[in-house]
Amino acid sequence: MTRTNREMALKSSIEMENTNYEEELKNDRRLVCSLIYEINCRKEQLSQMEREYNEMTATLRGLINGLIAKINSKDSNLWGWELQYNVTVRQLKGKNAALCLAFAEGTLDYICVCSEQNTMC
Repeated sequence: MTRTNREMALKSSIEMENTNYEEELKNDRRLVCSLIYEINCRKEQLSQMEREYNEMTATLRGLINGLIAKINSKDSNLWGWELQYNVTVRQLKGKNAALCLAFAEGTLDYICVCSEQNTMC
């Protein structure tokens, strides 16, 4: 080979290498762009999922607070019923004690007449 032919072959080889590098560089840039796009899509999906999670958590928190309030109000109603029950039980125990005493003293008929008339004897 002559010197000119060698120089031309070397130039051609260098140009082919440059072309290959440019092609590889283009492919790498495409890959990077594709990865950036995919990362951005995933970030957006993650943000959307986080928003939905926060909304569901807030909704659930509201439901739980509502249930707690309902239970507390029922507790207060139950507390009122329990107080009324205790008052009634005390009244019945008092009447029972009076009946037992009257029976022991033999004056049961007199107490029965008074209780039917709803008067205190």
